[in-house]
Amino acid sequence: MTKTTIATLQAIYLLKDLDNDTLGVVAQAASTDTFDAGEDVCREGQSAGGLYLISSGSVRVTKSGADADVVMLGSGSHFGEVSLVDDAPRSATVTANERSIIIKIDAGTLHQKLAANTAAGAVFYRAVAKSLAKRLRTTTDDLAFARQLALEHHRR
Repeated sequence: MTKTTIATLQAIYLLKDLDNDTLGVVAQAASTDTFDAGEDVCREGQSAGGLYLISSGSVRVTKSGADADVVMLGSGSHFGEVSLVDDAPRSATVTANERSIIIKIDAGTLHQKLAANTAAGAVFYRAVAKSLAKRLRTTTDDLAFARQLALEHHRR
């Protein structure tokens, strides 16, 4: 594990506050791939296998049946963290908007490495929990706003 790899992982918002020992453990489960514009990183309904970190580039997240993208994510963002908590299939499709370098953290390997280093596991899973909590708050705000718009539209 080189400092460059640790620096690359630290550039991801989810991992920015993790210590080097924890990042070293996470790096043991990491692999890097490049996706061209229009290429799917993962597809809705596929079995989930890990967390994805956007080292460079950008992706769009779509849900079947939706008229608009769920979200656009750029360098330093992550997706797929729910797969570290449950084994449910992917809930959305993620497609590269441009040539993108994506780091995949394999769930099985990560769980194994973190089980052997419980201190790193506690630090890592706390970061994941904080991220999930932030996204849940944002989703709650978005839902409240959408319901308010629907209610106002219905009153017209």
